[in-house]
Amino acid sequence: MRSFSLPKLIIISFLIIFMLSGLYFLQFRINHIRKGSNLDTMYLDPLEAIPITLLGSFRGVLVDFLWIRGIARHEERKFYELLAINNLITKLQPHFPSVWIFQAWNMCYNIAHEWESPENKWKWIKTGLNFAEKGASKNPANGDLLFEIGYIYFHKFDSRSFRYADYYREQLKKEEDKDNYEQALYWVKRSLNHNSMLRKRIVIERTVCHILWRASLQAEKNGKLKEALEYAIKSIEEWDAYLERHPDDPEGIARSFLEKINEKKLQLEQKV
Repeated sequence: MRSFSLPKLIIISFLIIFMLSGLYFLQFRINHIRKGSNLDTMYLDPLEAIPITLLGSFRGVLVDFLWIRGIARHEERKFYELLAINNLITKLQPHFPSVWIFQAWNMCYNIAHEWESPENKWKWIKTGLNFAEKGASKNPANGDLLFEIGYIYFHKFDSRSFRYADYYREQLKKEEDKDNYEQALYWVKRSLNHNSMLRKRIVIERTVCHILWRASLQAEKNGKLKEALEYAIKSIEEWDAYLERHPDDPEGIARSFLEKINEKKLQLEQKV
């Protein structure tokens, strides 16, 4: 059995006490920041807050370096390395919504586009959406991030724009028991409760109307006529409310949409 001399035991004991004291004060600092007005670590777990606290002002330099590496990995098509870098960036800057928005769009659109099979495309779309929703849990009051999540659920699953949109919709229902239009409505409506820097409120309100209209058309396409009628009625209600708030209708599209949707509503009522 190996024995230690008294001086060595004293040194080892001192190091252990020093390390435990350091951990105690680090945890105290994290708890203080999380309880204070600084939002940097409010929605973080202690393990996520440690690098933020330790790096201090060097965090920005490291993030810049990681952005450069991320761009290089994307150009080299090393997508899994890119994903790891993305996750690290968001751990270092969790309350910088632009990071979450950019990386989610990069995965859902740019990286998904690089793949030929719908299975691989869907994998990256799903990863991008999960990534963005994790960002929303860290930034629950950021209207821009909330809107972008809703818009991806709306746009990326539109068969007019994307060849495999029907497949994505089926997989979303199968794997997560979610409907893309309901998800789109949920996130876009949530964004209306918070300030948005990238979108005017009137644009977000029109987006809600469009989501309901497209949901109606998709339900009709799927043979779900009762559901299509319900969405059409909700879309009419949203457009009416929109016109009450904005009687001048700056885009000049609300009344034409209302006319079109009312015609569809009558058709659906006859079929139902």
